[in-house]
Amino acid sequence: MARPEQTEKPTPKRREEARKKGQVARSQELSGAFIFFILVFVIHWLLPKTLGGTVALVQLALARAAGHQDPTIHSAWVLFLQAFAPLESLMLILFGIAVFVGIVANLAQFGFLFSFQTIVPNLGKLNPLSGFQRLFSKQIAVNLAKQIVKLGVVVVILITTVGSNLDLFAAVGQVMPATFVTMVANLIFQISWKFGLLLVIVALADYAFQRYMLEDNLKMSKQEVKDEFRQSEGNPEAKGALKRKQREFARRRMMASVPRATVVVTNPTHFAVALEWDEVKMEAPVVTAKGADLVARRIKTLAIEHGVPIMENPPLARTLYERVELDTMIPPNLYAAVAQVIAFVYKLKRKTIA
Repeated sequence: MARPEQTEKPTPKRREEARKKGQVARSQELSGAFIFFILVFVIHWLLPKTLGGTVALVQLALARAAGHQDPTIHSAWVLFLQAFAPLESLMLILFGIAVFVGIVANLAQFGFLFSFQTIVPNLGKLNPLSGFQRLFSKQIAVNLAKQIVKLGVVVVILITTVGSNLDLFAAVGQVMPATFVTMVANLIFQISWKFGLLLVIVALADYAFQRYMLEDNLKMSKQEVKDEFRQSEGNPEAKGALKRKQREFARRRMMASVPRATVVVTNPTHFAVALEWDEVKMEAPVVTAKGADLVARRIKTLAIEHGVPIMENPPLARTLYERVELDTMIPPNLYAAVAQVIAFVYKLKRKTIA
């Protein structure tokens, strides 16, 4: 059961670790309930046919035994096996169905799972105090409630089913033995399938309770969630410091490229974008630095210090800032606007575009 401080839902990692230890939601009654419920219908359908075939073979075996002049134990055993062969087939069918249903029921609960930790000896379970505490646990109370519900519903099933078939017992002396056997078999079938349905319902409710208990047991405290996050993702403070260092390094590298720029296009106060252009080495101008507000002012200051021309063109500056990444060539739709700026800069330097 979860401690008071364990208020957080279990993380996927916590669930995976619990699964590896074999801690999964599982009702021990579910597979047995489905096996019983399904076998009731299979037996009701196959048993009359099987018994008919068995009776015929027994009669044949007895006739053959009467014809033996010198019967032996071996010959009698062979006749016995031949006579009851249909029952052997029925038992094999029932066994196969039971195994298949049991496997499917368990797979439906927790899928494929192989864990040896559930069979590792736990000396803590030998502690008398722990055993005494388990006597008053929620699981014991639920198990007791299940048994009481089963007993009460079984009594109701017996009373209602037998009460609605009282005429069957009144007709004992008026029907043929074979007919009476069939009527009793139908009565047993009615009681059995209703009881089987009860077992299935109780088992499904128990499975839902086991899922709730598992979820409750796996709950985590806020500190446990934080510790797990640190282990899997790293310390948030350290990651934040690393990101700050990376941003600072990128900013310094960007500022170091401003002196090489051909021109700085400004907003004039909010944005600044540095463009570098080399008609021999480059296919198009490249954005080497950009920034807003304080960063923009720092770019302009560096440009002034290193004699890089500054051109005020608010629409172009905003477009370059918003649409072009650092160290990326400008798109073709901005060629004309940037070319005009660079051409004007070249005129200031008394150069012509090659």
